[in-house]
Amino acid sequence: MLSKSFFKINNIQKRIVFYIVAITVPMFIVSLYLIQDFVSERLEKSEYRQAQLLNLNTLKEIERFIGRTGSFTEKAAYMITANPEHFEKVLPYLKEHVKKDSSVFGSALALEPGILTSEPYCEYFYKRNGKIKQTSLLPPEYDYLHKSWYADVKKSKTPVWSEPYFDKGGGNIYMSTFSYPVKDLNNRFLGIVTADVALNTLSKAIQKLAGDKSNRVFLVSKQGFLLSSYDSTFNLKKTIFDYAGFLRSDELKKAGSDMVRGVSGVYKINLKDGNYTLYTMFIPETSWTIGILMKNSVLFEPLNKLKKKLLFIMLADILLILVMVLIVSNRLKKNVAREEKIKNEFILASRIQQQFLPEKSDVTTNNFSLSGVMKPAKEVGGDFYGYKIIEDKIMFYVGDVSGKGVPASLFMMASQMLIEDAIDEQFDPAYVLNKVNRKLSKISTTGMFATMIIGMLNLKNNEFTFSVAGHPPFIINSNGAVFSPVTRFAPPVATFGDFNYQNSSIILENNSTIIAFSDGVSEAENSKKELFGTEPVARILQDISGLTVSEIKERLLRNIQQFTAGAEQNDDITIVVVSSSVML
Repeated sequence: MLSKSFFKINNIQKRIVFYIVAITVPMFIVSLYLIQDFVSERLEKSEYRQAQLLNLNTLKEIERFIGRTGSFTEKAAYMITANPEHFEKVLPYLKEHVKKDSSVFGSALALEPGILTSEPYCEYFYKRNGKIKQTSLLPPEYDYLHKSWYADVKKSKTPVWSEPYFDKGGGNIYMSTFSYPVKDLNNRFLGIVTADVALNTLSKAIQKLAGDKSNRVFLVSKQGFLLSSYDSTFNLKKTIFDYAGFLRSDELKKAGSDMVRGVSGVYKINLKDGNYTLYTMFIPETSWTIGILMKNSVLFEPLNKLKKKLLFIMLADILLILVMVLIVSNRLKKNVAREEKIKNEFILASRIQQQFLPEKSDVTTNNFSLSGVMKPAKEVGGDFYGYKIIEDKIMFYVGDVSGKGVPASLFMMASQMLIEDAIDEQFDPAYVLNKVNRKLSKISTTGMFATMIIGMLNLKNNEFTFSVAGHPPFIINSNGAVFSPVTRFAPPVATFGDFNYQNSSIILENNSTIIAFSDGVSEAENSKKELFGTEPVARILQDISGLTVSEIKERLLRNIQQFTAGAEQNDDITIVVVSSSVML
């Protein structure tokens, strides 16, 4: 469980919480909104496609119903065309089809007088009380010659579905008639074969296709008559416009106008019980239009559920962000305190290390001058230098410990203490290196080592004695000649405990200058990963007329700084410049 102190935050943490929340929460909300918007758009299109698919399936089902209903009339017409003198033979076929096909209420053979028969002829088979009845529909009681289902087909000589009508004297029901023309081989009109569909049967079949109870299916004729409607008070009695007026919906009136013109489309319909989407499709075979009115709350229910889930996820994630911010800020507070402590320890370590360096970086006497500097790459470094003067002799040293940071600084301080002790015992470079090497080899268990150069200048005779342990060679300007006298290789101290370091000596001309430095000078890198090298150091020594050792040192530092401009210092830099006489 979280303790009470967990929720106690200081001003810094408050600012952290504020900044994180101010940045992340809006970004998170915008991201969720974009995801929700993207998914919603896709899901909405998917729902529309499903609705259109339902409409299309309904349309296909109606087309199958209509096609199945009228298909036998075509076959009957071909039977008469093939054998017009025996047209009566088609009557049993019509009767049998009415009996077997539940979607067909009746079928008639109506002929044009004066061609196959001298008088009007119209035999009609229809269902009544489970039986197939036969009647003759003849003028004057039933003037089939002037009925639209006959007259329109006679005129066009093409199959036609009639507008809905009440067949008084025939089936005495609301029906629509599919009339197929009968022609002879010379394309002369002989009559028609009909298939009558009871509209209440068609309506029931259509309403079963609606699926969900909230869906409302309409079948509208080209005159706007409701052939099928879910509302029994309007079904087969009123037009789509009457129903739109009843619902007080101008949108439905507009859709109705498009439906009677055979225009398919999608419409937004707002009713008292909610918002709906109306999908309409024209049926070319009949000139009718099918429409499905779907309630948006049902149509877009998956979309609404998704929005609620995304809202819940957003709120939960915002709460989680706040909790995580508190956790992170508390950890950050501890880390800041820890880092502050470490920083203070580094500062203290740096101060202690500085105390091991010479108290005076510049020293000048009548016989010589010396200037030194150590610039650590980090808070603490592994480079060191020092000097000691006894009578007419000056001994100086430069060292570089392997590694960086605190371990290197500790090893550096140990090395420098051992050097100082050894110098106090004997003023001899090789002696100092040998003693330091033996001591460090015993105490070094981490594989650390140090490179060193120790030089001693005898001011009486200008003899320079030195011993080098794996350190970059120093460079001398002796009366204008620039060179390095180091020819003997020796390993760094603490690598071989029994190694015996030797001295080398050289007599310098008066006014000679020596530069000793660590590899932080020669291996200083610029932004192109190029090294500074030792040649620039030698070039500086070639023209030092009138310069003090401090000015020589500063010139070298400036050159290094210009070379490495834009690059981070990657190693400690140590420089010691010694002159055998005061430079004026």
